[in-house]
Amino acid sequence: MFSAIFPINCLGCGAIDEFLCQSCVHAEIFHNPAQRPGFSFISGFKYEGLFASALGRLKNQSEYGYANRFAEALKNQIDFDSRVETLVPPSTNSAMRKRGFNPAASIAKKSGFKVTNKLRRIRQSDSQRGLDFQARQRNSNRLFELRERGEFLIFDDVVTTGATIREMIRAVEEQSGRVLGVFALCSTETKGANYE
Repeated sequence: MFSAIFPINCLGCGAIDEFLCQSCVHAEIFHNPAQRPGFSFISGFKYEGLFASALGRLKNQSEYGYANRFAEALKNQIDFDSRVETLVPPSTNSAMRKRGFNPAASIAKKSGFKVTNKLRRIRQSDSQRGLDFQARQRNSNRLFELRERGEFLIFDDVVTTGATIREMIRAVEEQSGRVLGVFALCSTETKGANYE
């Protein structure tokens, strides 16, 4: 009934009653190991076109159905140990006020990752949007603190230059913890990561 009042159509092909249909999701999955300075990771999708638009709708318009669709696709595509605690970057205060939820945490939980709140944000930061590699590094410097040592997976919604992930790894290793794997919903091409 809800969809009769507020119709939902696939963002890719327009199929009825789907935020993203199976065919469009399958066409976008690339599931390749990727590298950024200091770490390697597995990403489900390229951050472009359809998935950049869908993630934008989740983050900026709170169209929560996309989180469910992303999670379903990741669950079927990426292998990870669901028993290992998973860290996601804590949202800034302003992002939480705006959205009321952490998109990366929502997607990770729905995908079956065992999300923990053992990583805390110790300072607020500016948006990373539009910043080059060096500026992103400076903006991410000493953002997080690990509350309890352990072995963890790391999950983020988008990896661009990898500044946020490197800062999370630093926070874990500073407490003599270990990162067992890094995963992302989406990642840019290396050429889109503004390394210059």
